[in-house]
Amino acid sequence: MKQKLLTFIVLIGLTIPAINALAQQTPDGYNPFVPANLDDELKLPEASVVEGSYHYYSVTGDAHYTAVSTFVWYVENGTLGTYDVATDTWTPLTGTAAISNGEFLELTGETLEAIANSSGVWIQWNDGSGGSTGYIAVYEKSADNCVFDNQITGFKHQILVPPEAWFIVGTREECSDQAYSITAQFNQLHENSYPYTLYYSYPDAEGFLTQTEIIIETADDLDASLQLHWEITGVSDGDATVDEVYKFTLDGLRDKYGASGEIAPLGEAALQYNQISITILHLPQTGGMTME
Repeated sequence: MKQKLLTFIVLIGLTIPAINALAQQTPDGYNPFVPANLDDELKLPEASVVEGSYHYYSVTGDAHYTAVSTFVWYVENGTLGTYDVATDTWTPLTGTAAISNGEFLELTGETLEAIANSSGVWIQWNDGSGGSTGYIAVYEKSADNCVFDNQITGFKHQILVPPEAWFIVGTREECSDQAYSITAQFNQLHENSYPYTLYYSYPDAEGFLTQTEIIIETADDLDASLQLHWEITGVSDGDATVDEVYKFTLDGLRDKYGASGEIAPLGEAALQYNQISITILHLPQTGGMTME
């Protein structure tokens, strides 16, 4: 299926709070990722993300330190990894270990955007985590294993449930050789996640399956009921002797951060359909008029 390339990179500036703790060598079992630190809004400001979305987080280390630092990353209700924007490929990082209610990974400082001794990582917020709290945090330790006690920076996230889309009818009838309107219903669309891309399959004018997409740029593209209406060219009368049935299918929904939507999550019992069966009614093949 041909898809429009989405760009998911979000460079989020992480600020390091004022140093007000004593420096120390990192003791065995050192763990600043405890509720008292994670829920401190001065260390981890709050923001929202969507379940299944990809975000890139970066942090700048001590600019006056010439040796290479180590950055200890922590994530809760998310997964550390790498993301290839061009190929839409996600690869989880190996070497993580459990700590607190999440996992951590140590990364050696590197040069990012010409800034030495920095660090960055991609996070995918876990499927099934909607409605939960997520944390992404990091601290820096020197080559001599020194840290400022409990000095972490990052974000506390409210993880929002993914978007939803469905058809409100499962069957319909249309005369061939005409255009007809299609309507999709949406739910859980989030203001900061536009544009959305809706992927769908439909029969072209000759009845052959075609896969394409619609970009929903802003909420203004939908009506007040969060419905999208668009026109489809009708199927020509392929067989003049019978009515013909074609399928119109919702294939997927993604937001600008790569979060995948749910198609007809409650199913037909709740009048949510992932597909419409369209019966193309036989057109009368009227003969020519004669006169005697």
